Amino acid sequence: MPSHIPQTAPKAAPERREAGGGFTSSIVAAIEAQAAQKVADASATAATEAAAGALSRAFAAAEVDGPSWAQETVNPVWLAQVGRSLIREGASLSVIDMAADGMVDLTPAAFWNFETLDVPGAPLERDWSARVTTYGPSSSYTRLLPRGRLVFVRWGTSPGTRYRGQGPLAWASITARLMAEAERSLADEAAGPLAQIIALPPAGAPAGDDDEPDPTMMLRADIGKARGKGVFVETTAEGFSEGRAAAPQKDWMANRLGPSPPEAVVALAKDSFARTLAACGASPALWDDSDGTAKREALRQWYLGTVQPLARILERELSDQLAAPIKLRFDLYNVDLAGRAQAFQKLVAGGVAVTEALVTAGLLADDA
Repeated sequence: MPSHIPQTAPKAAPERREAGGGFTSSIVAAIEAQAAQKVADASATAATEAAAGALSRAFAAAEVDGPSWAQETVNPVWLAQVGRSLIREGASLSVIDMAADGMVDLTPAAFWNFETLDVPGAPLERDWSARVTTYGPSSSYTRLLPRGRLVFVRWGTSPGTRYRGQGPLAWASITARLMAEAERSLADEAAGPLAQIIALPPAGAPAGDDDEPDPTMMLRADIGKARGKGVFVETTAEGFSEGRAAAPQKDWMANRLGPSPPEAVVALAKDSFARTLAACGASPALWDDSDGTAKREALRQWYLGTVQPLARILERELSDQLAAPIKLRFDLYNVDLAGRAQAFQKLVAGGVAVTEALVTAGLLADDA
């Protein structure tokens, strides 16, 4: 159990306010500029959810190595939330709390704002504090907490804004906007009117007969309640009793009115989908119609190039803040089985003993 976690709920530190000046204006301007690029629109697209969902589920499947209490604290639900937040928000911050049963809880924060404590020297991260807001079903709780009470993980950041996480949609904001606009265009096209248009003569009674009902009234009623059934209609060749001169050139013909997106927009949406996945560290081959071999290789690269590096960052943060060695392990045996088999074959062909080759290739545990 980490010793720096208080056994009772801490009292919020006194709120300290400072004049923002030009620095605050610069930060606000940067946030407004980012919002103006419509990056937020990209969060509602399939590519964003595909990447966020994949990383969320991968983290949830990780096996946690560490003290028994840490395995309860770093649970699949919390890991899944971290993975999703890294893609969508660019960062994940959780408060370390002591629960009533003596266990350590990690409570995800909805909002936070970092400040620097009044200490001499360089602005080290361990000297930060954050005003953090967490939410329950019917209430919110805002506290000013030191950095040691927080688990803070970022997808990426810049030296000037180390206290803010930036996700892939922020770094690749132009691509995110391209994807959002392309998908919005398709959505707007699909949201257009959908109908079957049938040419009819003007509604009303024939000329000279005020007592004659509208000749199309029954036809309109039959079409309105057809619901896929066949409807027999009177021919229009006689021009509704006004003669062939009043008849339309063709008999009854329905014309469809509905979405018809340009092929260029459809292709652009597919291309921007792949670009967005690439920015999120995932291969489009995981979601397109690639064959099984390509998908297995894409999955292997995704784990090795995205999931595991992010997991190492999370491991370090958890170990530091919870004061216990914590490791996240992923079962990649089936993911990289073909590569392991090839490595084993080459090792044996090079004269390495079979048992040693199995261990080196990862096909056999060291204690086997």
